Amino acid sequence: MPTSIVRGWIPRLILALTLLPCAAAADQLVMNNGDVITGDISGISDGKVNIKPAYTDEFAVDLAEVASIEADQTFEVELEDGKEVTAQFAGASDGQQSLIVDQRPMTVPMAQVKFAKEPPPYYERTSHVDLNSTWRGGNTDSNNSLIYADTRLRFGVHRHIADLTIARDETDGVSTKEQDLLRYEYNWLLDGPWYVGANASYERDPIKELDHRYTVGALVGRDIFNDDNRFLTFSFGLGYSEEQLGGISDSGLVGMWKLIYEQNLYDSRLSFFHNDSLNYQFYGNNNAIFKTNTGFRFDILENIYTSVSLRYDYETEPAPGAKSYDTTLAIGVGAEF
Repeated sequence: MPTSIVRGWIPRLILALTLLPCAAAADQLVMNNGDVITGDISGISDGKVNIKPAYTDEFAVDLAEVASIEADQTFEVELEDGKEVTAQFAGASDGQQSLIVDQRPMTVPMAQVKFAKEPPPYYERTSHVDLNSTWRGGNTDSNNSLIYADTRLRFGVHRHIADLTIARDETDGVSTKEQDLLRYEYNWLLDGPWYVGANASYERDPIKELDHRYTVGALVGRDIFNDDNRFLTFSFGLGYSEEQLGGISDSGLVGMWKLIYEQNLYDSRLSFFHNDSLNYQFYGNNNAIFKTNTGFRFDILENIYTSVSLRYDYETEPAPGAKSYDTTLAIGVGAEF
């Protein structure tokens, strides 16, 4: 064979061999009418299979229209009878879906597959830092700054959630707000969506005559959603709180509630978030402390975004002379890492 022909075919052969494993690794849905859809299968829920072909966005296919599923990755599968297995989808066998469980084949009717999702990675982290600042000069000189940071970190069944708020407001040289708030929560993730854990927090705001407030407690919680596009969890529990408010020290039992919600929209270019917490003190004046933080983040670069949020703090029994509520509209920039 001429040398020029050999040289021409070698690059093509290398390219074909390179692309072959990629094509073989793609998941497949074989439909009842014989059509084949190739792409990445992310899971099964609500009677639908979610698949993302290379040529378009992810979409859902009715499970009732699917004859077989083939995927290399491992899924956590729940069947209609309540049985849960960790399995691979290995196509059809004798008219039924074949699952590989512990390296052994298992066949079930397709209609018996109720739910399937990929197990979460062992390590996962999401962190944000938001910087918000306003300055006004002239008839009124004011300077307001807000730093907010949060992180959610998971190692296997151990999850850590923390956030930090540093808020400073000054008008005509007089400080009107000096809030520091640090919160930490530990979750031990059980089988399924439930978890148990503990939390701790520290807060101070001398302008509101809050010298300090320490809270520690134990909690029970549940994840409603936890995937690439949305996260929703709530927890409740009991704890102990010690504070000095309005020059008076007090401590005792406290009931706790917390909710965290995050939702990605428009291919994750826009995200919505809402966090709220309620601590009810079963001592002193039975003060109820409610905090919320709600807003949007808009991507402007790969990991940089603009943010707008509305923060609302409310106490039924504030220090004498202090208002029971505090509202902050914050606009700034932030980073995700």
